[in-house]
Order: sequence, then C-alpha cells, then structure tokens
Amino acid sequence: MSKSSPPPSFNIHKLRELQIRLDRDKDLGKFWNFYMDRFIDHPEFLDFGAPVDHPFLKEVIPLITQKLFKKDPQNMLLIKIPEYEFIHGSFTVENEIGGVIYFEKKRKGVAAISDPNRTGQVQYSRFTGHPVDNN
Repeated sequence: MSKSSPPPSFNIHKLRELQIRLDRDKDLGKFWNFYMDRFIDHPEFLDFGAPVDHPFLKEVIPLITQKLFKKDPQNMLLIKIPEYEFIHGSFTVENEIGGVIYFEKKRKGVAAISDPNRTGQVQYSRFTGHPVDNN
C-alpha cells in the first residue's frame, strides 16, 4: 500500500505572483519577505529544480556585491526551475548570507544581502539584463 504524500504547504504557482510583484513592488524589503514567506521558508520548495551554472548571474552577483560592499561573493549555489524559467540561489559575502532570484524570460531579478559590516541591515538590488554572446 503506497502512502500519498501530504500536499505541500506552499503553492509553486505563486511564482507567477512573485513575477508580477517584481515589476510592481517598489519596496524590495516587502517583496523579498513575500518570497521568503511563500517559498524559502518551506522545505519542499527546495525539492523543485536542480543546480545550474548561469553565466549571467555568476557575472552580475559579483558586480552587485562589489558595488555594495567592495567584496566578492563566495559559495554561490543557483537552482533552476525550468518550467517557470526561474532561478533562485544563495551566496555568502564574508560571513553573511545573500540570496538571488531571477526570471529568465523577463530578464529581471533581485539580490538581497545581509550587510557584512554587522549593521543588521539587508541591502537589496533589482537588476535587469542577460548575458551577451561574444561569439
């Protein structure tokens, strides 16, 4: 007899709402809290997608951390959920954690980084773009 698994405590389809809020929300702190509350705070969310190497994000995240803190990111992990063209991930700046989300189709994302200067504040950066093929 097979056990059916309990329904997830979040709805993966809320990614569409997150994408709409990316364009609409002016307060990136509230936007990021929406993401954390509806996705990252649910362990089942991490079961979706797989690790990915994404050249654009590996290029833009260091630009953001250098601009904000004059430091490079470490331990970058990016996860892609292909059916939503959505990438989320984490990285560290010194001993502080950072996170990133990116919608490939819209070519828009947000990075959130705890201030490594121990102020307790979180810095946010909205970004747009995609890699340019130099070939």
